[in-house]
Amino acid sequence: MKRTTILTIAILLVMALVLGACKTAAPTEVTTPPDTATEAPADVQPTEEPTVEEGPKYGGVLTFAMKEDVTSLDPHKAIQYGDVRLNALIAQQLVAADRGGNFVGVLAESWETSEDGLTWTFKLRPGVKFHNGAPLTADDVKWVFDKIIAEDSGAAMRSTFVKIGLQVEVVDPATVKMTITSGAGPFLSYIGLLNRAAIVHRDGYDADGNATTIIGTGPFMLDSFKPGESYTLKKFEDYWVEGQPYLDGVVLKVITDPVVRLNALRTGEVDMVEEMPIADVKALLDNPDPNFTVEVYYFNSGARFVMNNTRPPFNNLDARQAVQYAFDREAYNEAVYFGLGQVHNQPFVPDDLWRLDVPTIEPNLDKAKEYFAASGLPEGTEIVIMLMANQKDSAEIIDAMLSQVGFKAKFDIVDSAAWNSRGQALDYDILIGTMTGIFDPDRPYGYLSSTSSGSWLCGGYSNPTMDELLTKGIATANIEERKGIYTQVLQLVHDDAATMYIVSLPWNEGWQNYVKNYQPASGMPMLLNMDASTGLNIAWLDK
Repeated sequence: MKRTTILTIAILLVMALVLGACKTAAPTEVTTPPDTATEAPADVQPTEEPTVEEGPKYGGVLTFAMKEDVTSLDPHKAIQYGDVRLNALIAQQLVAADRGGNFVGVLAESWETSEDGLTWTFKLRPGVKFHNGAPLTADDVKWVFDKIIAEDSGAAMRSTFVKIGLQVEVVDPATVKMTITSGAGPFLSYIGLLNRAAIVHRDGYDADGNATTIIGTGPFMLDSFKPGESYTLKKFEDYWVEGQPYLDGVVLKVITDPVVRLNALRTGEVDMVEEMPIADVKALLDNPDPNFTVEVYYFNSGARFVMNNTRPPFNNLDARQAVQYAFDREAYNEAVYFGLGQVHNQPFVPDDLWRLDVPTIEPNLDKAKEYFAASGLPEGTEIVIMLMANQKDSAEIIDAMLSQVGFKAKFDIVDSAAWNSRGQALDYDILIGTMTGIFDPDRPYGYLSSTSSGSWLCGGYSNPTMDELLTKGIATANIEERKGIYTQVLQLVHDDAATMYIVSLPWNEGWQNYVKNYQPASGMPMLLNMDASTGLNIAWLDK
């Protein structure tokens, strides 16, 4: 089957789904403007300039429909999107990545680094208060990191901090020093990852160390919550950024069904939503609703095709190369994401600091067939592809591509728990993985290390040359030197067909037109940028 045929299949799939979405969507009235002349007649006076919109306006509560519940009130244990959506509005970190991928200070006003990159001294921003009125001090910072590192903490970043030998000490009330034994290169990304090292007050925990609330330093504070239903936040009057936030509060409403979320936006039940059905998003981008805005946005993330390197048939390099050359990213993007994803060979957006100049391997059916023949595999070799329910739409296009070269795909649709347990046991031939929260190349590429606990996410791949490169990558602090190292890493990924980065995910949000000055966050699906610059902290309601 030629590539044009695969693309035709993909486009037909897209058309069918878009038409289906259009049939089920609630009708909206569309007014078509009359044809206008390209040049106004001489006797027509120019119209007045439109009135400049006044703003920002203070007040009002914004209701946001989020796709999943919160699993923990402890930011240090944040593992799901619901956790991050909530705690990022409330708690903040010492540093965070800005929209360009550069790390800037949030609760840290400045910092200094030793020449070897193993000692970091942070100066805290003056005048910052917790939501209980207590001032932020270096002792609070030390308490947080000691808590994360504690053996029974259950914190998401514990193993990382222990691995790099992190030690924290108070220099004075406004200064904290951190020393590490390794990991100089990605260190800032470690303490700035997904709010998992948020500086929160100890009064938010009970005697057993369990979070009962979140006492942070952010623009909003947690007021009340009903798990599985909603989380109500109110404005923090003593927020350290003068004049922010404009809203009186935010309600995070849990609506797990994407169709129901979209309908809630259509009816005005909510002011904002996340992750609407992609077919509907495509239709709304082509024919916008006059009452609300839909935006697709991108950050460092990616879907990747993972082949199990530890067992037949994909412990055979030729078999992996057969898949790599048979796989058509453009066709996959059309079929699964309606062309809205960003096709790539690395999980960094084009304008990110860590986007590397390594050419993408283009699909080549002749080469794919040559590699399949060289592998010695029989025609019709059966492979089991494990997918989660939300990935099943990709089955048809994958089968169309891989059947061209001699594979016979069998699809095993499982829930997320089974996907994780079987994945960790390397009980699959192929799976599709996704990753977000990427601020440094150590996060996606670190899984390629044979010693990584997450190596199963790269099919148990193992290569001593890769291990050596990755060790250099985290030991080096100089950015340009690190770029050179990770360029070699990414090239080796292609040479070994270690894993296949396919497409940046097309995240989407929608909001009523009276929601003003909102811009989707970078880095993660959050309601404000983690560097405290933009988001619901500066959004306002014009109603």
